[in-house]
Amino acid sequence: MLYLSLNPGLCTFISSNEINGNQVVEDAGKIPVPFDLNRAFFYDKDALSQFTSLFKTLKGTQNFPQNEIALSLPPNILTYSVNENPVPDWLDTLRFGKDYSEKLKKKSYPLEKGHLTVWHDPHITDMIVRAAQNTGYTVKKITPGIVNAINSVYMIYATGDYDKFTILKWDSRFSELVVFKEDNLAGYLCFTNQGSPCVLQSSGDVDSAIPENLKQEKITEHLYDMTGPLFLYSVLEPDSDPLLPFKKFGFCEIINPWAGLDVSQSGNEILKDLSDTGLSLWTESAGFINRE
Repeated sequence: MLYLSLNPGLCTFISSNEINGNQVVEDAGKIPVPFDLNRAFFYDKDALSQFTSLFKTLKGTQNFPQNEIALSLPPNILTYSVNENPVPDWLDTLRFGKDYSEKLKKKSYPLEKGHLTVWHDPHITDMIVRAAQNTGYTVKKITPGIVNAINSVYMIYATGDYDKFTILKWDSRFSELVVFKEDNLAGYLCFTNQGSPCVLQSSGDVDSAIPENLKQEKITEHLYDMTGPLFLYSVLEPDSDPLLPFKKFGFCEIINPWAGLDVSQSGNEILKDLSDTGLSLWTESAGFINRE
């Protein structure tokens, strides 16, 4: 299986095979996304050809070709709500224009504790499936990236030891976080962190002041009071280390998604000499394997 994590600007992948009943990672890598990945993109007349080209690039990058894909999507093309129990249809509300909201389809993800309800545009997901088919791939499943990050954390860490903890995806375009209280999914927040933080999506019990306290010059021990232990990863690849401001705080843990995964010799060669932040790029794609 080929596990992809799609984000604006970057797509990471992990390729694994089942060997003696275990999933063994044979290949991993990343490719640039050469177009502006957002909802509007998928309504451009050449969107299908551009996405098909992305899959062709991916196929040329693979050392261990796999034809079946599990794909995770970024928050800017999905909409979330967080609830302790599944939400009846009549309680769902969306802040979109009427015509667009009526196009969306809903799926509820029951997590360890709590539910994440996700709205997606079938026009977008159908186009991704067609682009994959154009290059010989079959998309077997599509999930939100943050769900796979949750899977990675639950696999690696003893989350039941904390009254509260937070998982943070740190990104220049669309950062997002989920807050767990008493090991229950309690809240979700998506925000931009360029200049003055702007909250794009918020649901459940989550402190809306967290983005402002995540600004590099404002990060202090006070953040712990708002987040509890903070598990974080990045999909940024600038010259400097984007997670560096967090490293001086003991309650901030950079996720190593490879912990507990069986990696072949060829896979280990790819990951050699990468920093903690570099390894964290694969948190979402590795979450598929951690779940399965």
